[in-house]
Amino acid sequence: MRRIRRQLGITIVEFTVVASSLLLLVFAILELGYFTFNLQALNDLTRRAARIATVCQVDDGDVIRSLALSEFVPRGFTTANLAIDYLDADGKSVPNIFADDAPIHYVKAEIVDYNYGFSGILNFLGDNGVISVPAFETVLAAESLGIGRTDSSTGDDVYIDCK
Repeated sequence: MRRIRRQLGITIVEFTVVASSLLLLVFAILELGYFTFNLQALNDLTRRAARIATVCQVDDGDVIRSLALSEFVPRGFTTANLAIDYLDADGKSVPNIFADDAPIHYVKAEIVDYNYGFSGILNFLGDNGVISVPAFETVLAAESLGIGRTDSSTGDDVYIDCK
């Protein structure tokens, strides 16, 4: 009888230790899942930006970036973190895309200088929870880049903005 009385509060202490550890593990898994989701969103963002850039004019850089960022983007990501480059047939950057777009064969969209910050219990990772994201990039063929489109109402070749 005396032994039972001495162990009367031990159940709540055991539950607190086990539940705290289990909840910590569950929240860490949820945060890692959200981080993985954000990485996939960044990968999709480069694909979307490269796809838009393959059909738009080269002077539409700001429009391309804003269209690409119109869907989900991670917290803190801006248009400055999305680089669009135009490549020649050898995969080298075309120096003056505004003077002549004929040598452009490929479009590359890349994530640059973006750091992801963990917000919860994983903020001990990296530098106070901030880690640099790999430079995701997508390269696509230029397709109809620089080709004037026909206005359906007049039949004339006119430039129509990418919107």
